Order: sequence, then structure tokens, then C-alpha cells
Amino acid sequence: MADLGCSIAGIESINPFWLASAPPTDKLYNVERAFAAGWGGVVWKTLGEDPPVVNVTSRYGVHKDTARGILGINNIELISDRPLEVNLREIEAVRKNYPDRIIIGSMMAPVEEELWKDLAIKIANAGVHGIELNLGCPHGMCERGMGSAIGQVPQMVEDTTRWVREVVGNLPVFTKLTPNTTDILLPAEAAMAEANDQFCN
Repeated sequence: MADLGCSIAGIESINPFWLASAPPTDKLYNVERAFAAGWGGVVWKTLGEDPPVVNVTSRYGVHKDTARGILGINNIELISDRPLEVNLREIEAVRKNYPDRIIIGSMMAPVEEELWKDLAIKIANAGVHGIELNLGCPHGMCERGMGSAIGQVPQMVEDTTRWVREVVGNLPVFTKLTPNTTDILLPAEAAMAEANDQFCN
């Protein structure tokens, strides 16, 4: 069998096939099914501080053309609606059961330094291989000052990236940007500016 091993942001993975943060990565049962099927890693469903959000009853909205044919399906689910401590315990359990697979912890919070730092520390302590800053979600959470509401403002991107990097040590940090902007280079440069400052100091 071919060796598909690779390194992503310094993280060694058995293969480059990872599942994004979404319903298939929202709990131990789903993640372990993915790993049993051969996926190399997952980005755990985005976590926030308690109390959890209340998700909609139907996770998907269907877009239809004028003839009522289905054009696409839009995921209208919010961040995790499960208690943070339950998610963290399950992350720890999956890490023990599948030590050769990768788990990236996705997180989201309002623009308050201590909220970002506290949540990042909790997720890092669960044993993840990296942290994803979800600054991209355009539905549900931007109305609460999170997700794409942050990702569209370069200074907020720089701040949240810096806050998390300050508390997670050498753990890789992935800043997930939003396409809901006229020039994605501006928030990308803001995230990189923080990283460059940290590496140069």
C-alpha cells in the first residue's frame, strides 16, 4: 500500500484526508466512525462557551430552481449545541482510542480577549493537535458578533489570532477566514501580521 503520510502545518498525519468542522465531526461516535473508515483527521465541530446554542430542527436548507429542481443544499446549522465539557471529554477519549489520527479543535467566541483565551486553553488541554479559529461562519453566529462578523474586520482577525497564539504555545493555529469580503487578502494579511510578529520576537 502506498504511503500517504504527510505534514500539514507541522502536524504529521497518516494521510491528507481530513473532515472539516460540520455535523460529521460533532461527537465521539461520528468521529470514530470516520477514523475507522480511514480518514486521517478531523476538525471537531466548532465549540463555544456554555450555555450551548440552540440549533435549528432541520440542518439543511434546499435551494431550488424555477422548475423546483434542487440546485444545492445549504448547511444552516450553528456551532455545537452540546455542552463544552462533553465535547472536551469526547475529544480526550478519541485521542486515546485513535492516537495516530489528528483532531483540530475549532472555536468561536465574541470579541473579548479573555473569552478567546479561556476557551483556547480548555480545547488545547483536551489534547488537540491544533486550533482552528472559526472566523468564517456567515449564518447565525455573525448576528451575535462572531464568525464572519470578526472575519470581515482585519483588526479583529489580528486580535483573535494573537490572543489564541499567546496561550497555546507551539500548537498550530489555523485562522479560518470568511469569503464574505471584497478582498480576502486584507484579513489574511492581518492574521499573518500577528504570526510574523510572534516569530520575529
